Amino acid sequence: MEDSVRVQIKYLASLRDRTGCRQEEVTFPAGATLGDVAGWLNRRYGFSLPNPQVMAILNGRGWEQFPARLSTEIREGDVIALFPPLAGG
Repeated sequence: MEDSVRVQIKYLASLRDRTGCRQEEVTFPAGATLGDVAGWLNRRYGFSLPNPQVMAILNGRGWEQFPARLSTEIREGDVIALFPPLAGG
């Protein structure tokens, strides 16, 4: 469909427990942005993004790395991964 885009959203580590699933395919209207995804995640799971407690990645890049940030348009087939920040040494 040209009037919508499908993206895969993957939930890793403790976020998988919070959502009850490893991943899901979600359809958004054409022209939707990362801000729209953030709003959907907030309504569905109570995630508040951006958030230092949740790393949000789009196709391997952190959301904050995109110049348009939350205004970045999502595209058909994009993969979004959410996970808690990793610590270690």
